[in-house]
Amino acid sequence: MQGLLIIVVALGCVYYLGTRRRLDAFTVAFFSAVIYFLPGLVGYTLSPVSPRTPVKVPVELETEAIAIMLAVTTVLLLGGMAWSALERRLAGPAWRLEDARLAPLLALLLGMLGVALTVVESGPAAFAADKRVVVEAVGRGHLLWQVGGALAVVLGFAQRQRTVHVLGWLLLAGDMAIGFRYAFAGALVAVALLWLGAGQPRRLGSIRLRHWLAVLLGGLFIISFQNLKEPLRAGDWAEIGARLSNPLWYGAGILTSEPFTTQTVMNEIVRHDFRTGTDHLLGASSHLVLFSSDLGGEPVRFNDLYQPALFPLVDHGLANNIWAQMWSAGDWPLLVAWCLVFATGLAALSWLLRVPDPLVRGWAALATAYFAFYAHRNELLGIVGMQKQVLLVWAGCVVAAILVRHAVPASTGRPAGEVAP
Repeated sequence: MQGLLIIVVALGCVYYLGTRRRLDAFTVAFFSAVIYFLPGLVGYTLSPVSPRTPVKVPVELETEAIAIMLAVTTVLLLGGMAWSALERRLAGPAWRLEDARLAPLLALLLGMLGVALTVVESGPAAFAADKRVVVEAVGRGHLLWQVGGALAVVLGFAQRQRTVHVLGWLLLAGDMAIGFRYAFAGALVAVALLWLGAGQPRRLGSIRLRHWLAVLLGGLFIISFQNLKEPLRAGDWAEIGARLSNPLWYGAGILTSEPFTTQTVMNEIVRHDFRTGTDHLLGASSHLVLFSSDLGGEPVRFNDLYQPALFPLVDHGLANNIWAQMWSAGDWPLLVAWCLVFATGLAALSWLLRVPDPLVRGWAALATAYFAFYAHRNELLGIVGMQKQVLLVWAGCVVAAILVRHAVPASTGRPAGEVAP
């Protein structure tokens, strides 16, 4: 089974790198799967750290766990081929917004407001050295910090507003400093998608070497930062320098990175034939209602079901795994059904990435990053929630920018919205 996975990954790399096609959501999802299914390629995963087992120990992967990775990777390869053939006969959307150039700045201001609200809501606990304390302390202000910062980065890049773009990165760097990487990683993927995906279809493998190096170095930074947090918080610059100057440290960081913990979840669920049923999946619908938690909605998290049963000694939260969640809830039929839903969502986002309006394309790029990339280590509730948060904040910024544009007289002296003769 491992050999088949390696063959499919190799074929996928040849296809996505060597075929003249658009850089789309399927491309992001496939290479994200390669990253998150790295344990399947090397044949092992790692046990999580706990008070009784402070060292990660290699764990052999179950055959069925590798089969799930193989099925997902195959769907992403075949889905990308099917979409590429279909796309040639589809016209891209021609939507254009009214003048909303203030939207990136408004997103940046919302991100800054999120920082202020985080300080008010959580106090010093938001900046504690222990991430478990931080996770318990932060609230909606932190979500605004993350979403506003990510949109400022992506929309600022799309609209060529460099100051907003750079300040957005500073907001996300601060978010990383307190222990969260996904907003920074999502913004990085979205910017790379806009940068490398601009223009007509082309062979991804023909992109200039310096562009590849920029993307790979960005990914290596995100992976490596996880192993720098402790000395960074302790202010041990000598240790930081020693790690950064050691090439073996980077390799060890990749081979012990987050995918190995994420796939441990799926491996143990398969090994113990752990079943949850489908009731908890309905909790994702709570995100269709604004402020549902304040209204009494308390959806069941996937982690709350599997971790007490399979990892009772682990004293910190583990990453989720959407593929393990679907297999546990409904076995192979539900897993295959979700693969088809996932592929349909990728096709829709790929179509939206062809929108000529930079603000819409920027939103589509960030939505793609969260859906195609981050979904591999998330659960259904988180996937739906992230899409809702990005859409609501983006729409609010765009609508507010348009209203301001109409309310403030243009530089020509005409009332805003009046068309010049």
